[in-house]
Amino acid sequence: MKLRTIFLGIALVFTAVLFSSCGGDVDYSKDNHLKTNEIMDSLYNEIFLVHSFGETERYSEYITDSVHFRKYICTHDFGEWIYGEILKDGFLVVYKVSGKVAGTQVILDTNKITTCNIGELKREGKFE
Repeated sequence: MKLRTIFLGIALVFTAVLFSSCGGDVDYSKDNHLKTNEIMDSLYNEIFLVHSFGETERYSEYITDSVHFRKYICTHDFGEWIYGEILKDGFLVVYKVSGKVAGTQVILDTNKITTCNIGELKREGKFE
């Protein structure tokens, strides 16, 4: 009985380590570039396909000017969309939109996920 309990404990620890090593930085993968959309002059949205262990396809999105900065915005599942709005004061507000079907209607849920100051991003010069 004790041997079986020890074996079960080792199997659980091994499984936990395996699954924890598959998460984390996988959402930040830049291996599978799908597309680059121009948002406005010299400002782009880059989309990457991310494969997560045991999950459906996920997409990571970045904003960049290709010279001064690249900022990670979010990772989302298939069926969710990212919408950005550039304000007059140089801020970018990013929303995540998801939808569900209720009978014959599609109900959209919009949540603000981040706000970025484009000028500040250029000054910081970080590439994520």
